[in-house]
Amino acid sequence: MIKGHQIAGLSKDRERVENDFYATPQISTEALLKVEKFNYSILEPACGQGHISKVLIDNGYHEIGINSCDLIDRGYGEGSIDFLKHKFNNKYNTIITNPPFNLFQEFAEKALELSNHKVIMFGKLQALEGFKRASFMEKSPLKNVYVFKKRQNPLRNGNPLDEKGKPWASTMAFAWFVWDKTYTGKPMINWI
Repeated sequence: MIKGHQIAGLSKDRERVENDFYATPQISTEALLKVEKFNYSILEPACGQGHISKVLIDNGYHEIGINSCDLIDRGYGEGSIDFLKHKFNNKYNTIITNPPFNLFQEFAEKALELSNHKVIMFGKLQALEGFKRASFMEKSPLKNVYVFKKRQNPLRNGNPLDEKGKPWASTMAFAWFVWDKTYTGKPMINWI
């Protein structure tokens, strides 16, 4: 950090949250459901407190089966499941998650191995940057990047409010990244 300046997206007052637990706001998942539909089995491998899974259930996806798990047991889904190391017994039609940002590519690669059809991940738009990630994205079946028109504010430690009782505010841009294993074209950018 340059003295007197702050890098965009970083807080000079707060440390990173332990285990990168920045939960997905309900409105973010609801926005996705307006533009994407999926069926059959769903896996949410970084479910936290169920922020994504609960919205899916509330929107009728409980009938097709949602398996929620996380490395950390936060009282929702199955805890102590390391998505990157766990040997899953079956594949899923759709894998949807908000992974730790520093493991974004690793989660996408593993999800593409386990998915029969779609992989959907909430993440910083910054995930498109970097030689390693860009090279991976170019070779992957990334179909859509849904960029939010309005700033999304992930929930630190799953809490919707900060220490002053106010909703979180973020300077980072977020998007939903959607891979479709049947897709062979170039990625499309859309706004939601």
